[in-house]
Amino acid sequence: MADSTGVRTAAGNVGVADSPRIVSEHPSPGRAAATVAPLGQRADALLETVNSKILRPFGYDAISDLAEQRAADNHQSRSVIVVGEVKRGKSSLVNALVGCRDLSPVGVEVTTSTTIAFGDASEDLPAGTARLLYPGRGVEIPASELADWVSCEGIHVANTALHELPTRAAVAVPGHRMPGLTVIDTPGVGGLDPSYAALATSSAAQACVLVIVCDATTPLTAPEMSFAAAAGSATEALIVVVTKTDKNVRRWAPIVENDKQLLREHLGRDVPVVGVSSLRAVVAAEMAPGPGRDRAEHRSGITALRTLIDAKLAGAQYMPVANGLRTSLGGLRTLAGDMETQIAGITDSAAVLPDLTAKLEELQSIKDHSQEWEQYLQRDLTLIRQSATDELDRRLDEIREKWTTRINKNGMDVLRRNPQHFTAEMEKDFQSAMAGSVAVFLEQLYNEIVAPRFDSDVVWEQIYGQVVTVLSNRTIETHQVTGKRQGLLDPSMLTMGVMGSSMLGGIIGVTTIIGVGAVVGVAWVGLNIGFRAMRAGKTNLLTWLRETIATTKTTTTRMIDSTLAQARPEIVIRYREHLKTSIAHLQEQIKDAQDSARADQATREKKLARLEGNLKVVRGNITRVEGLIVELSAPAPARSVGDRQMVTVEGGQ
Repeated sequence: MADSTGVRTAAGNVGVADSPRIVSEHPSPGRAAATVAPLGQRADALLETVNSKILRPFGYDAISDLAEQRAADNHQSRSVIVVGEVKRGKSSLVNALVGCRDLSPVGVEVTTSTTIAFGDASEDLPAGTARLLYPGRGVEIPASELADWVSCEGIHVANTALHELPTRAAVAVPGHRMPGLTVIDTPGVGGLDPSYAALATSSAAQACVLVIVCDATTPLTAPEMSFAAAAGSATEALIVVVTKTDKNVRRWAPIVENDKQLLREHLGRDVPVVGVSSLRAVVAAEMAPGPGRDRAEHRSGITALRTLIDAKLAGAQYMPVANGLRTSLGGLRTLAGDMETQIAGITDSAAVLPDLTAKLEELQSIKDHSQEWEQYLQRDLTLIRQSATDELDRRLDEIREKWTTRINKNGMDVLRRNPQHFTAEMEKDFQSAMAGSVAVFLEQLYNEIVAPRFDSDVVWEQIYGQVVTVLSNRTIETHQVTGKRQGLLDPSMLTMGVMGSSMLGGIIGVTTIIGVGAVVGVAWVGLNIGFRAMRAGKTNLLTWLRETIATTKTTTTRMIDSTLAQARPEIVIRYREHLKTSIAHLQEQIKDAQDSARADQATREKKLARLEGNLKVVRGNITRVEGLIVELSAPAPARSVGDRQMVTVEGGQ
């Protein structure tokens, strides 16, 4: 059996004589020729087989539970980020993708001023409803009023007396044509902002496709090509869409071919380019379901685009079950190591006993000198804290330099033209700084502290869960900055939370995998400078920026300190338990080797045969799990499973 740390206890070190016997069951020729199951089904079946037929009978319940939990958890935010220069038809394409006319504001004079996410309706956000996101809160409105709040021409956005505007929005789509997918419309005033490419490419956990929108009037422009080259160097999940094909019936096909050639020359690989008439697509979406609508959507090009997006996202859908298999793989390897030790105890106890005794003495020494290893732990935690704060300092310095230069170079007029967009951009910058610092902290906590001491996913999951609790729902407030009139500027506020998957994850989350399967995302950093700040003068804005950076640094550092204060005693307690159970396990292995040395030849041969048979099956399943993880990580056409072994267990503990 395994204790709460996931380490097998002495009681769980099943003796050779009474251990379960794993029986290899080879498929019959008829089974071998059977139709190969889809990749996801094969992965689920193998995970179930390994957990129920091998790990649980041998006492690895905690690892099996964690593997199943990770396979069931989908932390991803499946999303498509639509970017492009002004007036390329981004919002119209978004409406075509989700199959709902005018959901994202469109029009000759309409320019989107902030990021909008379109996703499935839910109890939390019913169909036809939009949520405007402010620092620390959301406000629901009818989706029909969205344009008033998120376009440069909107009545609220244009109202200079308004003190606050949303910097992001989420919309529930009625009858979403790509269910389970969040489609993100980026601001027309900053559609080729590199930060959107970074959002699509920086995260291993983010199931994300980047769609670059141009139109059928001209080949890719120099800025579009530069953006595509930068994004394409970091991700395969890149699609170029040529819009307005209905207005350029004769030109769009040659434009598509020309764009493909340009991308091949600049990126050194093929990038899919598809022509789409967004107008025809939304007209088709309003038709009754059936062959007629299907043909109309196919002719519009939207069907081809949806198929491409699904293909780009196909690999990401297997990430949860791959994480579950990796966890089970760790259990299989530990089990194989135990079996190898028991086999060596039978075949060469004289060589094995000194090695096991030396390991036992080493662990006993560590246990007896707890003050010493706790001091080493404190040293390592201090170094991790320093690395995280160094990363925060570096990123905050970049924010200071970027915005100070921008304000001094361009003056306030540029920012005042669209304070909503620039405030949202500041939010992204602060979010990235905080997320980068947290990611460094968690990654080093796993790699430098937990993994070397425990080598247990179960322990990490428990510590990680407590860390996330401490990180969640943090609020940072700066002092009020007064301008020409007292109270001219509102206090700024940053709110930080940690989350998994939701519609908002695509527009907000900087997500990263830490360790094996654990996912953290800084889900929301809301920034309220009070929109009057953009009109209050350069000196006041620079003062606000300086104070916000300083307070962000102080509060984020305190947040990391409080996390360390929570994590340290947990690590100490669990390490003490780990030493205790590991010592008991080694003592049991030594006793087993001694018993084997005293046993008669027939008894040893019987034990050896059972162990070698079990080890063969465990190793075979290790190979199968490793191979399937490779398939899941880089999906390929289904391959034959002709000689795949199935396993069952005879007897029990």
